[in-house]
Amino acid sequence: MPDNSRDYLFSEGQVRSAVALGSVGMGVILLALLFLATSRPQGKYQILDGSAHQADLQAAVASITGYEDLGGGKARIDINRAMELVAERGVVNPGFHSAAPATPPQVTAPVTPAETPATGGTQAGGTEAQTSVPALPDGEPLYMSTCSACHQATGMGIPMAFPPLAGHAPELYAADRDYPVEAVAFGLQGSISVHNTTYNGVMPSHLHLQDADMAAILNYVMTAWGNEADLPAGFEPYTAADVEAVRGMMLMATEVHANRVAAGLD
Repeated sequence: MPDNSRDYLFSEGQVRSAVALGSVGMGVILLALLFLATSRPQGKYQILDGSAHQADLQAAVASITGYEDLGGGKARIDINRAMELVAERGVVNPGFHSAAPATPPQVTAPVTPAETPATGGTQAGGTEAQTSVPALPDGEPLYMSTCSACHQATGMGIPMAFPPLAGHAPELYAADRDYPVEAVAFGLQGSISVHNTTYNGVMPSHLHLQDADMAAILNYVMTAWGNEADLPAGFEPYTAADVEAVRGMMLMATEVHANRVAAGLD
């Protein structure tokens, strides 16, 4: 009979052993990876001495002047001084508007023939000469570009998000004439109630606006959407000088909220 047997490089037993060893090795590797993935580092926490960091921080700000240290890592700085510091560090265009000019633009009222411009007095039989008055821009386009995204073009705001100014701005003026200026200039942070609706958002500061622009916006808000009919007797439109006086207070948004509460608006 012919011999059908063949010779192989590996025997059947050797193949079985190799497969078994490979399976065991794979299991060991998987267990090792699982252990590494679930084990926690055994490092020790070390409390660092923060005095060196504080010393470096104090040295870094030692040359900075024109700000008030409020403690707790907080400080208050005038917007003009902040812009000076930015410019000193080589930033040509910091990306925001400059502060209001010290002297607003003036427009001289027409002088009648009976007046004496040189002295501001009157000639015989004449009337008292008119003095120059600050010129304000149109408040409506300024409001539309600055305020309408939140308070809307109609002044009705967005329910539960941004309070209305229609029907509410005259209440602000009557409670405290300076408060509307404070809210626009420094922003507002804290819960308020307007017409039985609670709002708890944050109004940003608009100190980048010029004094005349801010006054124009406030005058528009006070007289738009029927608000003029609700203004108290003796209403006086805001001027750039009014805004300049309030700007110097440099309040925080939370302090503006406290002033609102003190005025009885909540």
